[in-house]
Amino acid sequence: MTEENIRIKAGKERPDEGKTHGRSGSGVIGIQRAAVFIMGAVTVLATAFPAIAAGNRGEYSGIGCPRANILGKVLSDLPWSEVLPVYLGGTAVGQGSSPVPENASRKKVCGCRDSLGAMNYGVVMGMWEPAFLAEFTRKPGCFPVLGAEIPVPENTLGSLGSGLDGGSDIGFLHAHLYSFPLFAMLNLFSDLNCGRSEYLDMDLLYASELDPAWQSELRALREFPESRLTASAAGVSSCGADAMAAYNGKVNNALPHCAGAWGYLYPLTGWTGTSGGTAENTSLLAARMLTLLHRRGLLRNTMGDQALCSGEHSLTMDKTLYRFSMIYPVPESGRSHFWGEPVTAWQGDMRIPPGVHEAVYVVWRYRNCCLGAGGG
Repeated sequence: MTEENIRIKAGKERPDEGKTHGRSGSGVIGIQRAAVFIMGAVTVLATAFPAIAAGNRGEYSGIGCPRANILGKVLSDLPWSEVLPVYLGGTAVGQGSSPVPENASRKKVCGCRDSLGAMNYGVVMGMWEPAFLAEFTRKPGCFPVLGAEIPVPENTLGSLGSGLDGGSDIGFLHAHLYSFPLFAMLNLFSDLNCGRSEYLDMDLLYASELDPAWQSELRALREFPESRLTASAAGVSSCGADAMAAYNGKVNNALPHCAGAWGYLYPLTGWTGTSGGTAENTSLLAARMLTLLHRRGLLRNTMGDQALCSGEHSLTMDKTLYRFSMIYPVPESGRSHFWGEPVTAWQGDMRIPPGVHEAVYVVWRYRNCCLGAGGG
């Protein structure tokens, strides 16, 4: 697989997202062959590309703006074993240790209506998939994933993104989110109902340079008034319990204003304390950016019984829906980590060489769907 095989095209939402095709019941035929295909494809990906020794992988195209070269090393630097096991009708297919989120669908069979209103039946499938790329940089207009620096009107920005402020413990980072439907880009599972994604290719979805709320705590407070409810000593201190749960390997959905061991989730801006280090701060900003986009109704929930036929836009977010793996500067090629997991558990600080302030993460998302209820 060469870099030319993976082309960045103009990302568009699939016009048939949430719809199914084919005649009723036709998708059930061949489910066993689909299971064999899925297990074989994932096993090949997990074993054919061993981890590359850690090192300085960045090639710099300009001062202060690195080129991450994500597409050139995506097959070797992703923890492909995280896809396994794939669950088909409640049965695990393949060997793996990836956890099933608590709120994932527990059904075994399912049905979806096609565009003609006919009901098609299949089995419930559950799996982790690469869904997004999240990158963070101090320099506005710097896009390490694209390997480019785009001029932006700095006079319209709330900050230059230099990380400098009146207090020595305050920093600011810009954030970008890309669609990254890797299975669709590699033509894996694309002939199945579960292979459908809301995007066809890699595309830039969000740039904080164009979002005044990311640069201003006051604007963020006005747009997301729920932050007022927890902006107190009691609200912030309650995140200690969330951090303890993270140290015990758990994600606590009962405290949505907390990000585990990464800190307090609000306000949803790019301003953070600098005491936690680059790995912890960029992880916290990744959680904030996903929360922000869910609150705006721009991201879909793809987990649970309600998502079997199509993902639904949701203003709230289940923290167990996502997992993360750093891919730049030094990749997590052996595993991914959960929301709020302490950086010491995944050696986050060791993956940021001295003098590097940018980071790129692959965002994994759990998908439930109705395999066979629509063909492809």
